Amino acid sequence: MKPDARIIMSLLVLAMLAVACTPGEQPGRIELDKIEFDFGAIPNTTPVSQAFQVRNTGEGALEITGVSTSCGCTTARVDRTRLEPGEVTTLTVTYDPQAHGGETGRFTRVVYVRSDDPRTPEASLTVRVTVIDP
Repeated sequence: MKPDARIIMSLLVLAMLAVACTPGEQPGRIELDKIEFDFGAIPNTTPVSQAFQVRNTGEGALEITGVSTSCGCTTARVDRTRLEPGEVTTLTVTYDPQAHGGETGRFTRVVYVRSDDPRTPEASLTVRVTVIDP
């Protein structure tokens, strides 16, 4: 091998080692302040809402990619979808008893919060409510 080729090969090997040894970006980690909540007894005429906290406990940014619920009677939304390490956003969950025509009884619903957290791509919050006649 010519001396120029050795230098070029050495530089290529060093460049590949530098890339391989560079730590990748650390992931964000999703944490809900509650994983279960009971609205208690509510009249079958009025929606109820509750705010929860979603925190990024990881070392990198966390991207919330979606929020859904197990039933149309329950809605959920987050205030912000990108959280830097240590940041918190609000998750607001609303249960509307009128979605079931005012039916009474005990109901359990689930809120799903999807993110780019590799350990917990989908965090869940279970909510319960007892709907009664006013």
